[in-house]
Amino acid sequence: MEKIRTLKKFISSKWLWLSLSVLVITLILLFPPPPGLTRDGQKSLALLAGVVVLFISEPVPLPGIIFIIAIYQVTMGLGTPNEVAKSFMHDAVFFIMGALMIGVALNSQAIGKRFILILINKIGHDAKKIGLSIITTAALLAGFIADHVVAAVLTPMVISLLRTTRGQTNENIINLGKYLLFSVAYGATIGGLYAPSGGGRNIVMLGLLDEITGQQIGFGQWILLAFPITVLLIPTTAYILKLVFPPEVTDISLAVAGLREELQEREVTGETWLTLVIFVTIVTLWITAGSLIGLGIIALLGATLYLMFGIVDWEEYQRGVNWGVIVIYMGALSMGSLLNRTGAAGWLAGTVINFLQEELSLTGTGPISVAISALTTSMTNLMSAAAATSVVGPITLKLSEYSTINPIFATMLTAVSASFGFLLIIATPPNAIIYSSGYVKVKDFIKAGALMTVAAFGILFLVVSLWWNWMGIY
Repeated sequence: MEKIRTLKKFISSKWLWLSLSVLVITLILLFPPPPGLTRDGQKSLALLAGVVVLFISEPVPLPGIIFIIAIYQVTMGLGTPNEVAKSFMHDAVFFIMGALMIGVALNSQAIGKRFILILINKIGHDAKKIGLSIITTAALLAGFIADHVVAAVLTPMVISLLRTTRGQTNENIINLGKYLLFSVAYGATIGGLYAPSGGGRNIVMLGLLDEITGQQIGFGQWILLAFPITVLLIPTTAYILKLVFPPEVTDISLAVAGLREELQEREVTGETWLTLVIFVTIVTLWITAGSLIGLGIIALLGATLYLMFGIVDWEEYQRGVNWGVIVIYMGALSMGSLLNRTGAAGWLAGTVINFLQEELSLTGTGPISVAISALTTSMTNLMSAAAATSVVGPITLKLSEYSTINPIFATMLTAVSASFGFLLIIATPPNAIIYSSGYVKVKDFIKAGALMTVAAFGILFLVVSLWWNWMGIY
């Protein structure tokens, strides 16, 4: 037993994983760059490999790992301090920041509790049914409202329910919290794939298809092809999350009664209505003007309006916002920019596809389709989905020109696969948003995400072989 304890202590040592990360980076840099990859590209891949080790083991808090990304780029000559600093900023960072602040404002007026109570009154008090309803709601909304917007709206509601449940039952509800929060994140993720308006990855692929091949996919055609995937993934997601995170509490009627009693004591005031009006205005602007002035700027507008009208004060933002999550997302953007800028991502994608064609002689639609999907999914878990499609998309479409693959099929396959960001926090904004709650850990994404990825692949190729084949694009 003493040896086992010693071994566990050694494995859990932060110095072991930090040393392993340094070793991985060093080993990659010891060799000359392979053909087609620049030295800077090799440095980028080395950083990527080291960061993956750190993200999985988390020997230091995740924001600290992000600082390592910045330090590495400057010290390894991959950019000046100002250039690296610029790579950490993007409208998406403003969005994460503003969305978290808006969540604080909504919670201050118990908006989340009121909405979640309406939902519970409709479907009952069973936690599993509530989880399925959250997944369905998030998925259907995410097709027309960006997945990160849906997650930003639903997460505060779920947190309100969890806090009330814990206060009323005095029981351990760790799994319940994970089950419901992952229902939000994964529901939003699987919903973003079924319509062109569901995410930047879809818009990127539509643009590449038109630019490279001159072909287009209609809005209705996209939904007709992709919606069956979302429909099949909804109950599958509920089953997997129930399996991985079986809720400790199934009947939450006590929490609901406590929540109802609490809300009866808190009257709906003018501030409550003003909070709702501002929120509805911001969501409307996200939908209608997000592409013009940026989702992030609109989110900051909402956060500022809540300050101006006295709904919250700055101290509440300081206490209620997980600023570390913002740093994490900044690092993900910088990493994606680095891989793209140095050509590392393009080299990696091209190497995989060339290996299939030249070394394994796998030129049929089936093997190449699996490779495209696997490569895109891997990329989207390491950088933003839009960045992944911008890297893999041109290769996918060029490949379709020299093979029997339909460009529309290649476009849809790449875009849908880019939605399978289940494994890492940095894969999607919904993942980052639920992580900010404090209820979920990095390893939870690995546990649930591994099963979700396998299930998503199975459902995708089931739909490809049956529905897409029948529709004539496969």
